[in-house]
Amino acid sequence: MFRRRDALVALGRASDLGMGMPDDRSLRCALLAHGVAVAAGHSPREVRDAVYVSLLRFAGCTADARTAARVMGDEVATRGEMYGRASFAEPREMLAFVWRHAGQGRGFAGQVATFARALARMPELYQTAVAHCEVNDLVVERLGVAPSTRAALADAFECWNGMGVPRRLRGDAIALPARVAVLADDLEAAHHYGGVDGALDRARFASGRALDPALCDTFRRHAATLCAPLDASSPAEALSRLALDDDPTLDDATVEALAAVLGDFADLKCRYTVGHSSAVAELVTRAAALASVPASERATLRRAAFVHDLGRVAVTASIWEHPGPLSDAQRERVRMHALHTERLLARTPVLAPLSDLAGAAHERLAGGGYHRGLPPLALGRAARLLAAADVYQALRSERPHRPARDAERARSAMRDEVREGRLDADAAEAVLAAAGETPAARPRAVAGLTERELEVLSLLARGMSNRAIADALGVAPKTAGNHVQAVFRKAGVTTRSGAAMFAMRHGLAPGERS
Repeated sequence: MFRRRDALVALGRASDLGMGMPDDRSLRCALLAHGVAVAAGHSPREVRDAVYVSLLRFAGCTADARTAARVMGDEVATRGEMYGRASFAEPREMLAFVWRHAGQGRGFAGQVATFARALARMPELYQTAVAHCEVNDLVVERLGVAPSTRAALADAFECWNGMGVPRRLRGDAIALPARVAVLADDLEAAHHYGGVDGALDRARFASGRALDPALCDTFRRHAATLCAPLDASSPAEALSRLALDDDPTLDDATVEALAAVLGDFADLKCRYTVGHSSAVAELVTRAAALASVPASERATLRRAAFVHDLGRVAVTASIWEHPGPLSDAQRERVRMHALHTERLLARTPVLAPLSDLAGAAHERLAGGGYHRGLPPLALGRAARLLAAADVYQALRSERPHRPARDAERARSAMRDEVREGRLDADAAEAVLAAAGETPAARPRAVAGLTERELEVLSLLARGMSNRAIADALGVAPKTAGNHVQAVFRKAGVTTRSGAAMFAMRHGLAPGERS
């Protein structure tokens, strides 16, 4: 029987992948947070919230991937390099890291120029942090966590010294579970590189700066005991043994919601894929019904469709949004995302039944698919339907190297794929029938949005600027800006990433309405 923590473990592992972190890094942070909160005498609810916040802290990391890629280059690799070496709450550490990063292979003059460009772009990262926090909240709202957890998660990037984001809270104004999670995040990294002594050194350095001094004192008194779980051979097993207050078992609806959230989490990585996974899930569910697939198999297929591109978070947004031909190295990284999907799902018990099917979404009957290059006999009906639905939905959506195809051209391209032996004929026809049987639905009213505001929401979800929205709608930029602010207000967000996640939540993203 799975519990809520198991759903959050799935999100933690996915965010570790998207942040370029070591495997199970978020799980180790959760173990340390639990130990510190218990040692400090916190209430059972606060202990649980500290664990949950540690698992969820980076659940919005794809929200800022595009901006981070503009600032950092390969944002996944750069964040991995920052692990344990720089904190945004410590300006000197950040400047030193940016200087070192700017100097890689560029010579002194190039290092200075790159450093200057990076500093000029740093303010952009503040807005991305706001987006990250908004997406975190939208994610947990869909999983039904307690209000106290949501409130603490909102403070997950605040720091004791007021140097955090997004509200620059200071000291005791920060929710206690968030303070524990921030400490666990910092000291887990220090332990990774320096063991217990390294964690103690970091606690002494950061006490009263980024970290709550009282919690640092608690850690110093019990450091050896608190760090012991960080060396566990299986952090997941250690986490499963913790006694947590109000940690309910997962029902089918929550598992489905988890799969949908993870799909949206992956799709947010690139403006061209927003809504893609949900659209594939809806399409393949209808196609499977037309193909007389039993209801129990359709449920698994639907969930696998939600998560079939989860591994894309491991690849920098600069590759997913690259407008021209990819290099061999870039193409290989794209192909590897299917392996990341399969591996991530297989290691997470609540989602393990989906791993083989989701990992086969990009396989092809004639070979040449990825990541395993499976032969036709290894691809069952569900895998063939999923591949066909994924191809059709991609054809109907804009990509960085081409515009979206209309229904007739997409249908023709699908049948070309069948003739060339890449897609299964029966699966392709079921998908085409499913796509044709449901005409484009009129956007439904959500959150009081008008028809024009629904149009604006769709354009926001594509990452378009106010001027681009104005051009698309044939209105003045000021009018477009007013519409954008109205959408933000009604959706309860302040960033384009938050709007995109809101749109996916309600089936209003571009990829879901093609």
